[in-house]
Formats: sequence, structure tokens, C-alpha cells
Amino acid sequence: MELPKNHHSKKGKIPKEDISIKELIQMGKKYLLIPTGLLLVEIIYMILTSSQDTLAGIQEIVARIWNNLNQTIYGDETSTLLMYGDTGLMTKVELYNPNFPDLQNNTIDFYVSDECAGVHEMLFLTTLIILTPYVSRTIKSVTIPITIILIFLLNIIRLLFIYPLAVSGCEKNPGEFGCDAPWKVFHDFVFEWGSLIILTFIWLAWFLMVNKSSITKKIYSEE
Repeated sequence: MELPKNHHSKKGKIPKEDISIKELIQMGKKYLLIPTGLLLVEIIYMILTSSQDTLAGIQEIVARIWNNLNQTIYGDETSTLLMYGDTGLMTKVELYNPNFPDLQNNTIDFYVSDECAGVHEMLFLTTLIILTPYVSRTIKSVTIPITIILIFLLNIIRLLFIYPLAVSGCEKNPGEFGCDAPWKVFHDFVFEWGSLIILTFIWLAWFLMVNKSSITKKIYSEE
């Protein structure tokens, strides 16, 4: 069957929605910036925090908030804010319970480092948001402070879980060495996987929400 004159086959046409190779390469470059940027920031962070108490101000703030909230929720005797070594910084939180291991004088000592203060997570998510393509700077500038506050609050909540977890373990075997293990299991999980899962979920939820909003606006503008 012959086609009518001046009528071309649709097979030869390229739909307008198709992405050209050039556009695909440009898109790939933008998305490759994310892992590259995260790696670079990770290296810079490691260099900056190679010496102890680099972010002492933030560490002290977190330690004070943790200690105050722990006392408010669980009792005045449950924690004490102390100076860490001879640093002159109040970055040590000592948790107390009569059932905690006797060898540790019924206490568990914690040093609030930069990692413990959640700075690493804040920097990670901030970098991820900054490098996310196809999102306006205005949206990013509004989002970053909100996510930093959110991570800060989540980190404080994480720290507040330590005391009841340690107590729950030592209620069964009071005074026994290692009875406080539940808090260590929780801490290790959060450190190895938990924080990454939460940060990825926050970023993904934000990205989908922002894109959904952009698509909705585009539909209404076309109508």
C-alpha cells in the first residue's frame, strides 16, 4: 500500500518528548555532581575534624541539652554534665543508675564528639540538597535550615533513647558488666545504617514533594 503524496511515515518522526543524546549527557553530568560533591565534602570534613574538639561549641550545646533533658525526663540524678579530660570543655555526659555495671561505679560515660553532635549528618544532607539538580535556589535556601533543625532534633531524640535502653538491659542483670548492651546495639545500628537510611528518606521525601509541587504548578499554568 502506497502512502499519499506529501505524507511521511510516522516512523521517521522523533517525538518531541524524546531526550537527545546531548541533553542526556548534560543530565548525567548534573546527577554525577551529587556523589562527587559528597565525596569531596566527606574528605574536607575528615580533615577538619581530624583534631579533637574542632566543633567544640556545637558539641557543648548538644551535651548541655542532652543532660538537661535527660534530667527532666528521667530524674535529676540520672545524668551529670562534666568536663572532658583537661580540655576545659563540658562535653562529657555521665549517666547514672544503681543497676548499671558495678565495675563502672553504676555510671556510663559519654563524650559528645562532632559525630555525636550530628554535624556529619547535617553536612551530608545539606550538600545533597545543594547539589540536587532541577530545584530552584530559593527552595533550597528555605529547605536547608529546616532540615538542619530537623536533624538536630532527631539527634537529641537519639541521645535520649540511650538511658532507657541501658536501664532496660540492667534491670534483668543489675550490676553485671555488659548489662547495658542494648544502648550499644542501638548506637551501632544508627551509626552504621540508621542515620543513612533516615537521611536518604528525608532527601527522597523532600525531592518528591518539591517535584510534585513543580509539576502541579506546570499543569495549572498550561490550563
